[in-house]
Amino acid sequence: MGRYKCAYNCENSSDSDVKFFKFPLYNPRKLKKWLANMKWKDWTPTRFSVLCINHFEEQHIDRSGKSVTLREDAVPTIFHSDADAQKKASVNPRIKKHKAAAAKASEKDSSQSATTAATNSVQNTEPGRTPADPPGIDKDPKKSDKWRIIVDEGLMKIESFPHFFHGDYCVPQSIQWAPDENFSGQHKDTVNTIEVKEAWQWLGLDVRGPLPQTPTGHKYVLTVTDYFSKWVEAVPMQSCLPAQVAKSVADIIAHFGFPLRILSRLPHDIVHKINRDLKDQLKVAVALVVHHHQTGTADLITPPLIDRMVSDLITEHAADWDVYLPAKVFSLCFKEHSRTKERPFSLLCCSGLQPVQSPRGLDFDYSDIRESAFVVK
Repeated sequence: MGRYKCAYNCENSSDSDVKFFKFPLYNPRKLKKWLANMKWKDWTPTRFSVLCINHFEEQHIDRSGKSVTLREDAVPTIFHSDADAQKKASVNPRIKKHKAAAAKASEKDSSQSATTAATNSVQNTEPGRTPADPPGIDKDPKKSDKWRIIVDEGLMKIESFPHFFHGDYCVPQSIQWAPDENFSGQHKDTVNTIEVKEAWQWLGLDVRGPLPQTPTGHKYVLTVTDYFSKWVEAVPMQSCLPAQVAKSVADIIAHFGFPLRILSRLPHDIVHKINRDLKDQLKVAVALVVHHHQTGTADLITPPLIDRMVSDLITEHAADWDVYLPAKVFSLCFKEHSRTKERPFSLLCCSGLQPVQSPRGLDFDYSDIRESAFVVK
């Protein structure tokens, strides 16, 4: 996933080691200050928009913890001058980027081009299968270079989705700057936010695979993550068909109770079938799984931990990774999380919350949920 500029003419946003911070959409007063200092005219940040650490003075940065964060009163103040920006405002950063990419591509030999074409052909087919594979037959995981998270390919076509760390602020088509005397700082917050305030309210569902097939036939891992406590449930599956996903989710709900809803970036039609099977298995009338593109970004720390766990499993125990999966998940849930500074077990199981035995009501329509940004408190 490529990096995009976090601010106009920012030279640091392509560096993967640079720290980025989201816009405070949940705090209109602070957001107003951020926008006032940027001096952009008629621009509204989205839930994908961020600024890199180099736009903040050192006094606004907290380096005392395990991860670098912003202080509560942090406001970005380091930007290019208006004069310098005005000279370059008409330049489209994408043009230079595309020219450079074209020049680089022309230097590749024909064999590399053929390899790239073959790779693109595979990516445009159903996850885990090659064009030559008949429908319903999984590609041999031993022949694939790497497992993947199964997502809705339609989401990848959304302009802001592939670079959700940087959003539309990174590569604006044109820039208009507001003079000091005319900039009112008024901002209309067009992005709805949903706050995650308690454990087992909002969950994220992902499916990873195909992995090396075990003697019991397992080739996929379903993970369900609680955004608040960071608790992870991981279940090995023989396939990623909706019926198996629904059965695994139903087992998790039977143990931990009903959440408000579960976010998933699986294909939209698959989510629909999962909900249909869940209704039958749990004897409920509500759709528990909601198709949402923020499934992997509401919590930016835990998904990479799960990815690393899965990679370690198939590296260390390729033949029977499903046997060692519970121990790996146990290690995740009983280790202090870098974001909460608590063990997921403590936040979920020691908080005194009782499992909810029936579907929970919502204050939002499903359409509102799909359009909202999730903020974890």
